Amino acid sequence: MAIVAIGVAGSAFGVLPNSDESSATDEPEPRLDAAVAAKARLNREKRRREPSPRGGLARRSPRGASKREDAADEERPPERVLRENARLRSQLDHLKALEAEQARVSRALSVAAASYDGPLRLGRGGLASPVGGPLVSPFGQRWGRLHAGIDIAAPAGTVIRAAANGGVAIAGPTGGYGNYVCLQHTARFTTCYAHLSRFLTERGALVRQGEPIGLVGCTGHCFGDHLHFETRVGGRPVDPMAYF
Repeated sequence: MAIVAIGVAGSAFGVLPNSDESSATDEPEPRLDAAVAAKARLNREKRRREPSPRGGLARRSPRGASKREDAADEERPPERVLRENARLRSQLDHLKALEAEQARVSRALSVAAASYDGPLRLGRGGLASPVGGPLVSPFGQRWGRLHAGIDIAAPAGTVIRAAANGGVAIAGPTGGYGNYVCLQHTARFTTCYAHLSRFLTERGALVRQGEPIGLVGCTGHCFGDHLHFETRVGGRPVDPMAYF
């Protein structure tokens, strides 16, 4: 009788912890009479069997695990940022691959230039568009590297046409450019076409403006079907938009 009275008084004045507080703090269970202790054990077993919000059994995380998970979530960048970083890294790798071929292309064009001569046409309207499609990447510096041409989006297999009359100075796989064609139009002026899926011309051939020279693809270092188009003066890349 005295034990029951002490238990009731302790509950009334908040001395004894309830079952929720005991579960949260892992404190040892108070010594109660057998009926109360049994009821407390049944309550704990019931909570363990209750499904968690994700459909599994509710399990108590180790002490401190919740804080570590929260800290990891705060440190991890949002998915949008991770996707943008991956896209930028891909474009930088693309530039590095093309830049690695610049000296090789310039040497090949300087040798081919001896066979061609004629006036260098500057200004708008000088070239025919090699392929129909939207401009998706302009000429210019990016992250300290030169994007040496323009990128024109087009489906794989689209016919690529010569931008002007000329001779085929380069036609073959060229590192990051993939399948690559360069046409020599004058002693100093050339146009180049990269990432072709197929060649429709060969080195040494003479082509006229608008004649098919290849098909759009994604060979070499590439992130989607498109035509990488370059204009070069003396082997050095210049902005093609000045000639359209």
